[in-house]
Amino acid sequence: MTTNDGREGYARLPEDLLRDLLEGAGSMMDQVSELLGPVIDARERLRHGLEELGLIHHFNPVEPTTIAAVDGGYAVERTLAIDLSLAVAVGVEGLGPTTTIWDSTQYRWWPKVALHNEDADRLARGITMANEIAILANAPHALRILDGSHLTLVIQLNSALSSQSEYVRAEARRVWGELRTPDGLAEVCRASNIIAMPKYDSSRAITQMLEQHLNMPVPSDDKYLMGLLLEPGELTRLSQVPEDPWTKLHFSPYGDAAVDIALAEDLTRAILPLKQRQVMYTYFKPDQYSTAFRIEMKSGATEKELNLLCSTLSDQITGPFVREPYPQYLADVIAKSVGIGLNALQTAVQLGLSRMERPEISKLLVQSYRTEGK
Repeated sequence: MTTNDGREGYARLPEDLLRDLLEGAGSMMDQVSELLGPVIDARERLRHGLEELGLIHHFNPVEPTTIAAVDGGYAVERTLAIDLSLAVAVGVEGLGPTTTIWDSTQYRWWPKVALHNEDADRLARGITMANEIAILANAPHALRILDGSHLTLVIQLNSALSSQSEYVRAEARRVWGELRTPDGLAEVCRASNIIAMPKYDSSRAITQMLEQHLNMPVPSDDKYLMGLLLEPGELTRLSQVPEDPWTKLHFSPYGDAAVDIALAEDLTRAILPLKQRQVMYTYFKPDQYSTAFRIEMKSGATEKELNLLCSTLSDQITGPFVREPYPQYLADVIAKSVGIGLNALQTAVQLGLSRMERPEISKLLVQSYRTEGK
């Protein structure tokens, strides 16, 4: 870390800070090279190790089927007097020769005005996840993608259920009741045609297997390593998810309220397939320019189902600049616009209050601080 050296007795901000940051780029370049270089240099040896371990699998291309992806986002605007929250979720259909008619809605949204609450973000995340589950569970497509891991379902819902705020838990119960979230969660956790594709993954299970097999350190995670080692059209052998943290998944409501305990029990029953590790995973590289995607699918997938999955995902890779299957990419883009939606909603409320001759209330919505997430 560098600081102003006092040449002028004060820093010229942001110029001095930016100059010092850029001067430190050389050090960061060295760190990146030291961290990633060894894996790239040992690429042939590592690839040979994958082959010796029998971890490389090939699929047989078949006719792609219909596919959709679901993603969501939230934003919380903390104004001078209140919190304005918005949670949205959208379902996007993949590219194909025909259009699949949605029997249910392709998008859901939840706006909320409340007094300041430190757990407002936890509530928004829990509602976002419930909206995603509702769309995903009812999508009519042959394949459905959850953006994220199956673990995310539990983490985000439990975050709201375990809040110390009675308001947060009550609002979560209300929305989850309307959306029948426990039933939707059960469907997502057991349906063989629902897969999960997390963008970020720190797993090192395959990496550690290579370290032991080759007796050499491999400073990498599985997703990055498989992106380097797999050839287009290859995937790793299906593997069962590890005991930790899957067998430890749980819902822990805050306090001893009977309604919260009952809800936690319903949600726990819904995720039983996850706790029993009835989930397999693989890394799949569709083409030369794509990364290796981590795919979580239910246990018992047949070779025919695996061929259909890989063929359909490959068909949704549109080019080097879209690094995800098309519907997952577009759902992510739309979900990230939640901040724009909240800004428009806030402006509309301000204008409406002004027309109601309540300018003193409108002023309280002007200054604010926003948090956003997925």
